[in-house]
Amino acid sequence: MIRCFGLLCCSLLLVGSLQARTFSYQQATVITQRGVKIPVEVSDTPAKRQQGLSDRPRLKPGWGMLFVFERSGRYGFWMKDMNFPIDILWLRNSRVVYVAENVPPPSSGEKPVTITPDKSANLVLELDAGQVRALGLAVGSTLAYRW
Repeated sequence: MIRCFGLLCCSLLLVGSLQARTFSYQQATVITQRGVKIPVEVSDTPAKRQQGLSDRPRLKPGWGMLFVFERSGRYGFWMKDMNFPIDILWLRNSRVVYVAENVPPPSSGEKPVTITPDKSANLVLELDAGQVRALGLAVGSTLAYRW
């Protein structure tokens, strides 16, 4: 009986720790200069920003993740626990200031890549690899947001 209780407690702790990594994300829309609407999940807390797209098998088709920071800074992003390549755009308000395309996930046993922009930004947009080129986005592009 004590052994079963111990197993039950361990199981509940494991499930609880897994649930702690599951967040409810606000949704918004990013709109390109060409009028393309990209639905995004908004990462606006330290815990959500730390989790990002880690441990996901992929992005929902056509979606992205928008990281929102209280102030501008040179925020480095890494590919820890990522399973797919992405494009990353750093923005100061609505203007793209830095782009990293087709950033690969780490191979098994490889140290994750960290990318730090050379400009300050207060927003970071992650998209499926190839979307920056497909959408015609580049440094200097402007994006609008609908919350």
